[in-house]
Amino acid sequence: MENMGRTGLYVTAVAVTMLGAASALGVKGDEGLKDRIFERLRAQDNQAAAELLERHIRLHPADSVMLYNAACVQCRLGALDRSAAYFIKAVKSGFGDISHARRDPDLRALRDHPVFRAIVDARTAADEMLARRQMEVWRRQFGDTGYRYEVDTARRLILISSLEDPRHADMRGMLERLTDHLEQTLFSGTRDHVLVVIPNRRDAAGLLTRKYVSGLYNHRRRELVTLGHPRAVRHELAHAIHHGHMDAVGQDHPLWIQEGLASLYEDYEILDDGTVRFLPNDRSEQVKTLAANQRLMTWSELVAVQPAAMRKEAFRVYPQLRSVMRFIADEGHLESWYRSYVESFDTDPTGVGSLELTFGQPIEVVEAAWRRWLGEKG
Repeated sequence: MENMGRTGLYVTAVAVTMLGAASALGVKGDEGLKDRIFERLRAQDNQAAAELLERHIRLHPADSVMLYNAACVQCRLGALDRSAAYFIKAVKSGFGDISHARRDPDLRALRDHPVFRAIVDARTAADEMLARRQMEVWRRQFGDTGYRYEVDTARRLILISSLEDPRHADMRGMLERLTDHLEQTLFSGTRDHVLVVIPNRRDAAGLLTRKYVSGLYNHRRRELVTLGHPRAVRHELAHAIHHGHMDAVGQDHPLWIQEGLASLYEDYEILDDGTVRFLPNDRSEQVKTLAANQRLMTWSELVAVQPAAMRKEAFRVYPQLRSVMRFIADEGHLESWYRSYVESFDTDPTGVGSLELTFGQPIEVVEAAWRRWLGEKG
């Protein structure tokens, strides 16, 4: 569902962007009617919402947000052909976030419908062409002087780099090794291309405007922009590959898993046998300090963390999430837990049940074991 903000920051941002685009197209609508529509959507009153949506769409047939919401409501009502008809109208009217549609639980029953599959398959088939087109947009912005533009078709990576050798070669090798490792262990399956952009300082000033942020990943655009700090690149690349896997399996994992895994891959070494060892870093010392000052969050708080709390208490949240993931990995359960989680997502979206199954203990017992591990090894 769009404009409901149910599944966190990413969906909210999509809705705001799309509503802004709708306004730009002159879709004003009856605001009172819209209010009633969203009231019925929040109340899960699907039949009433469907009737109000049809009324709005008769007045504004090109409102892609409301067409998308109508597709979701009809899907929830079990009218799959009607849902598919609204969905294709939404796409033709400008809805382009197929990634969100693939994960939206309100469209779960539509995923095997021929219309939905055709749209998803068409977007997948066009992916390389669209990615190369994005690369050319960046080339027009940056120019050729001081930049390299490289395509790794096998790994579905496009690298736009201002780095000089040997840093450029080292960066490319790191991207290759980490992509291969992530796809061989956790995030297998087909995904879209990812653009990795490493601008020079001058160009970066207009792209990374938040203080202390040295990298970011925009999944709607499949673009990773970073100053080239290896740790930031690894964090954001893990996000990008994970998002591709979530698209493939039609799931939207909670923040604690997304940020925990991305933070985990900030510092590691891949051993000769292909296994990985996650190394301590400054977050390790931070979480020990939190423990010493009795400021650790409980796991029940961590698994429910929302974007606002993530931003406000980043100094507490990120070190703990990385520590929890290091503990899971150190116990030899990272891959088995993640596989179990993906398989049980529909009944266990928080990941708590899969942790209990993997460790064979209640979550409180697993948390206590982590606290002991933190004092001894973390």
